[in-house]
Amino acid sequence: MILKFEKAINKNQEQRVRYAEEPEKFMESEADLDEEIKSLLALTQAPHMYPELVKLGSVPSLMSLLSHENTDIVIDAIDLINELTDEDVGTSEDDLERPEDAATGIKTFVDALLENELLSLLVQNLERLDEKEETDRQGVFKILGILENLMALEPSLAERIALDTEFLSWTLKRLQTKVFDSNRGYASEILSILLQESRVVRLKLGELGGMDVLLRVLSVYKRKDPQDEDETEMVENFFNAICSMLNEPESKSAFLEGEGVELMLIMMKERTLARIRAVKVLNYALTGEEGRPNCIRFGLKKLKKSHKVFVESEDEEHIMCIILSLLRNLSPDELQRARVIRKFIEDEYEKVDRLLEMKEYYEARDQRVLAEIEEDKKGLDEDELEELKEDFYLRRLEAGLFTLQRVCLLLAVLTAEDNGIKEQVLMLMKRKDEDMSSVFKILEEETALMADYVYLRKVAMGKIIHTSEIGELKEDPSEENLTAKDSVNNDKMDEDN
Repeated sequence: MILKFEKAINKNQEQRVRYAEEPEKFMESEADLDEEIKSLLALTQAPHMYPELVKLGSVPSLMSLLSHENTDIVIDAIDLINELTDEDVGTSEDDLERPEDAATGIKTFVDALLENELLSLLVQNLERLDEKEETDRQGVFKILGILENLMALEPSLAERIALDTEFLSWTLKRLQTKVFDSNRGYASEILSILLQESRVVRLKLGELGGMDVLLRVLSVYKRKDPQDEDETEMVENFFNAICSMLNEPESKSAFLEGEGVELMLIMMKERTLARIRAVKVLNYALTGEEGRPNCIRFGLKKLKKSHKVFVESEDEEHIMCIILSLLRNLSPDELQRARVIRKFIEDEYEKVDRLLEMKEYYEARDQRVLAEIEEDKKGLDEDELEELKEDFYLRRLEAGLFTLQRVCLLLAVLTAEDNGIKEQVLMLMKRKDEDMSSVFKILEEETALMADYVYLRKVAMGKIIHTSEIGELKEDPSEENLTAKDSVNNDKMDEDN
């Protein structure tokens, strides 16, 4: 099989040279080559034989076909590589993982492909193929499939794809086409995967103006929903890509310059798919010291009541994080911070009531899980308990522990900052025979939460000074350090009074 493949390549090359001006004379050899390429698809049933392709020197021959004059042959070669590297090769319905010999065979083959410039040849063909033609459009789809296959086999290849080829530039150009199609959707998926894996990839995309492009393609959906499931997935990929980029401090300034805050706020007004995703993006954009400029921009925008940002429950985790980021990054003398506090005072403390409802709801869920965990612990020895410790914690997180912690953190900070809010909280808690100790009980479970509370109190008291608009912070040396213990004691004394 492999020998016939090599002979077909050689014959076609010879005839193309000999009859360069008479294509009809080499068409038969081209048809034979097409047939031999397709015959190699049978190897997908025996991936442990892939190393034979390498030993017989067929990988360079296969790579040469990616530069063939006839794009039909190029697409045949692309299809073959896509099938040979498919994630299902070597597996069966009963075996979710490949046998060792199959995994070794595929790795040997892929390593040889990469050594023979597979990545650059694939990306060159992305530019070469004309997607107006159906066959070429399928070729582009299969190239994207190969890239996905490679990253599934070896995630670290994301950096080589992004940094050693022009794939990111091609992708940004491709995403800006106005009409949705399967290749545009697939390109968005590959981009989202690339950005998850590496900081250098995220920075590279930023250098290419990726944040601006992503915000522009998303803006199309600010007041309308995607038309079908595939287009919806593409929009999700756009949001995921932006969130990945916002993990890097450098991208937060690009988000600000691209008016990302304004776009997300517009999306939050609408009853569309984008609304909740916009909340998640703002969470990422406002987090950390580098998010301070975005917090300031966010605070300058007057949130209409129709937004109901702080009272709906569809994505409470992100909403809590956004509010806490605002309180971390806005100083007590800034108007934007006063606006945030005022949101909890207006409408007779409606949003404070909602916070307490959320606390009750998530606390009940957490208590149920804790009771189940206590039952599961019975009869376990110390080693078994230690082994299951992480699993127990994950079960609490799945029940909403993270949101409960942020709700309690926000309640603790707001009651310490505003007497009216404090009175409202204590009054409602008293009706249920509770007090602020139930809030601090949750916070005291984790040192990081108490440290965050102390930091937020210092910001509110003016002990953390924002020294620049880019979010650089420092503590006021004139103030004594406020410890977690002091802060909690102070709040409890105020409560008793």
